[in-house]
Amino acid sequence: MCISTEGSLTTKPLVFEGTKLIINSKAPGGSVAVAVLDHTGKPISGFTRNDCEPFQGDAIRHTVKWQGNSDISALSGKSVRLRSHLRNAKLYAFVVQDG
Repeated sequence: MCISTEGSLTTKPLVFEGTKLIINSKAPGGSVAVAVLDHTGKPISGFTRNDCEPFQGDAIRHTVKWQGNSDISALSGKSVRLRSHLRNAKLYAFVVQDG
């Protein structure tokens, strides 16, 4: 019997400088999707869970993409929260980097 485990993790508000979100995750039989929320917790258009290309596999450095684009520089300097949606997955770390 296979039991599907789902959950989410939401960060405290953070302000970053950078152009892409990198995650360290293990989801060989599941997935990870990341949404970017504004400071009130409302999903930001273009960066919602549905916009995110779910990650499946095992990677130390996976670049998250929304609608085929990894550039998050438009959010740089703004107060945001990251909400990771995990299904049969583990999220070990995330970092925002330039280029």
